[in-house]
Amino acid sequence: MTWKAGANIFRAGYIYSYIALEEPIYYAPVGYDGSIANRYSKYMVTLPDGREYRTLDMNFKHQMNEIFIDDELKLLGGRLTLDAGLRYLMITRWATNLIPGVTHYNVGGSYSQPLPQVSASYQITPNDQIYIDGTTSYRAPASVQVYGEVFSTSSPNPASKQSSLKGEYAIGEEIGYRHYSTVNVALSLFNYNITNNQITSSQYINGIPLPSPIEAGGKTSRGAQGEIGLRPWHHWSPYVSAQYLHATTDNNIIKGNDLLPTRGKRAVQSPEFSAAVGISYDDGSVFGNFAFNYVGSQYSTIMNDEKIPGYETANITLGYRMRKLWFAEHPQFQLNVVNIGARNYLSGFQSISTNAKATRGIYGTTIAGSSPLYLSAGGVAAIASLSTGF
Repeated sequence: MTWKAGANIFRAGYIYSYIALEEPIYYAPVGYDGSIANRYSKYMVTLPDGREYRTLDMNFKHQMNEIFIDDELKLLGGRLTLDAGLRYLMITRWATNLIPGVTHYNVGGSYSQPLPQVSASYQITPNDQIYIDGTTSYRAPASVQVYGEVFSTSSPNPASKQSSLKGEYAIGEEIGYRHYSTVNVALSLFNYNITNNQITSSQYINGIPLPSPIEAGGKTSRGAQGEIGLRPWHHWSPYVSAQYLHATTDNNIIKGNDLLPTRGKRAVQSPEFSAAVGISYDDGSVFGNFAFNYVGSQYSTIMNDEKIPGYETANITLGYRMRKLWFAEHPQFQLNVVNIGARNYLSGFQSISTNAKATRGIYGTTIAGSSPLYLSAGGVAAIASLSTGF
């Protein structure tokens, strides 16, 4: 609902969502060529009593209620805009695990969080604006699997136990400047403080990668970013952007009965510097673009004892667009070439670990390490496509 009175606009609303799903992991015998008899869960491996053999058999339900209010006020002839709002988020999740002998048959959690936000912007000229904002955000435990016990075929004990992860809460501030004209410019400084930081990771159980988020305590992210782009000029549009990021872990991480000395370490998956350069051309018929990206090195362990090096990628697109061909409207041929340098590099993380090497904890015990798992980028790829409208 929206109510407008003069220079003031008031909004209020309600959001509801409901999700119900099944999360089974079952097995089928394979033939000599690796194929199975049926891909629609028929002829699965069964137990003596006829039930399908499963290592996860979860019925999961999620319900979210959210109410929000927001007020916007324009002053000084519309040049100054002030905005303040509040959302109140309520999430309930519950699940049953039908695997025989599980410790936790009924599991779940309830989460609620008020989320205020404020912002202000001032239009210096019709083409120039400065702004400042303060925001909050919340994320409940990200994976369905964290609520239940996942079993392995090699052991009667759970390979993944129900976790009591807390929700992630973040407070952010940003101040910036924007210029809109033939040349568009955006510059900003930002600061984010996160509690109960959830790091997306996974673990392999029977060769299956299952989500396994890590709760990494507090995190602070500060930095600057900027971008410059040119509106089409003689059909050409160049673009440049860059970001500097200083992200750190704010406290020591619990590991068993000890603490890892992680306070002040660089946050995982947080490149200190990244940049992009691109240029595009489009005269209505011939079109194309070139994009180059650089991503700095990133730590894969919270202890900063292993990381992937920085990498560069370059992609190119070329195409031709016809105006009309018989009954076809604007038929178009396009060629995309990905990773034109054909570089082999580690492009991301399959899993994160707290420490790769054995580390002495705060209380003197030796904490064994475990290696992270990485994703390897593919080689050069060329994709041609032909499309049209009618």
